[in-house]
Amino acid sequence: MKLQELKNRRKALVEKMPKNSIAILSSANRNYRTRDVENPYRQDSDFLYMTGISEPNLINIVFEKSGEIFSVLFRNNTSEHEKIWDGSRLENSDILENSGFSEVQSYDDYEEKILNYIIDKDSIYIESGLNPELDDFIYEKISKSGKNNRKNYIFPKKIVALHSVTQKLRLIKSDYEIELIKEAAKVSIIGHQEAMKKSKPGIYEYELDAEIKYVFNKNNMHFAYMSIVGSGNNACTLHYIKNNNLLKDKDLVLIDAAAENQGYASDITRTFPVNGKYTKEQALIYDLVLNAQEKAIEFIKPGVTWEQVHEITVEEISKGLVALNLLPNDINRVINEELYKDFFMHKTGHWLGLDVHDVGEYENILFEPGMVITVEPGIYINLINKKIPKKWRGIGVRIEDDVLITKNGNEVITKNLVKKRNEVELMCSASDV
Repeated sequence: MKLQELKNRRKALVEKMPKNSIAILSSANRNYRTRDVENPYRQDSDFLYMTGISEPNLINIVFEKSGEIFSVLFRNNTSEHEKIWDGSRLENSDILENSGFSEVQSYDDYEEKILNYIIDKDSIYIESGLNPELDDFIYEKISKSGKNNRKNYIFPKKIVALHSVTQKLRLIKSDYEIELIKEAAKVSIIGHQEAMKKSKPGIYEYELDAEIKYVFNKNNMHFAYMSIVGSGNNACTLHYIKNNNLLKDKDLVLIDAAAENQGYASDITRTFPVNGKYTKEQALIYDLVLNAQEKAIEFIKPGVTWEQVHEITVEEISKGLVALNLLPNDINRVINEELYKDFFMHKTGHWLGLDVHDVGEYENILFEPGMVITVEPGIYINLINKKIPKKWRGIGVRIEDDVLITKNGNEVITKNLVKKRNEVELMCSASDV
């Protein structure tokens, strides 16, 4: 990660905290699949944001003193045992130089050292739960600060959730972050294109998932979340991840899958016909969702709120469902009584960044340049919905793009992935074989 980027973030963190405060960040723990078999390591997003380092067993403290910003990392060098089993990591001296820390000290000594840093501070900003041992140490020192304190140390009286600051910092992306998200989106687009080309009746959902993951791996990226590859009625399950059903002729397949680039996520959904050709009913639902998405994206610019974007989506989807006689012919009733939620039950989008559902408040937040969001309306008509004529049942459609708020409007980061119905059908008919 760029050194200046890290310095800018630490400076911004200090500026958001009251004077005489200190931030203490902990790395994520290792995550085990079974016993001693580890899952791929994923750093805590706030820690990655402030340090650029993806390793366990780290603590970082950030504070200001005499107008200078200090960032101290607690980290152990690679042990001989680790060198044999896991390989060597960068030396602390290299970390010090590459990541712009003021000091790098031994992790084994963090209790004694941190004690010296927190003395005389008014507030500690920390995220509880990441490092229980550290939490216990901090809370014990503060709770006992007035007892048996022979040296008359003054400990902070106030503990504040770190995310109250970091989620505001992470909401506006720098040019560096935006470029990482764009690169992730480019790779995600290729993955979706390959899935469209390989789709056909008689293969399994997991085969399309494998095509997508192959593209991610080939480009040295990990998946940002568990891929959803839902064919037929599975597309009506919002977080379907089994991906084990057979693709059938005349069914749709909804794929929600994206790559992660150095921690930064993209997020794309496309819905296309297994056999390359939408049926009449599928086409009508698809065009309805696409129209709602395009109307919402067209409206997005600085000063707009999430509530306004969702209202546009709800109105367009409601009008379309009324026109198809799937909802009562009273648009005001459909919206006011939220009858549309039988078909569109989630919000229009979310923040995007180091987390695929990135940090940040939603209510009463005005869009600003540098924010990155998703726009993902959908319509889901489950087979169990016996109130709906049979020809509509089993159709699930979602279309999702990543959108950057710009000074004059917005930029659709994922615009190069086809979504017009005729273009999707053309992509499905293409083949690399």
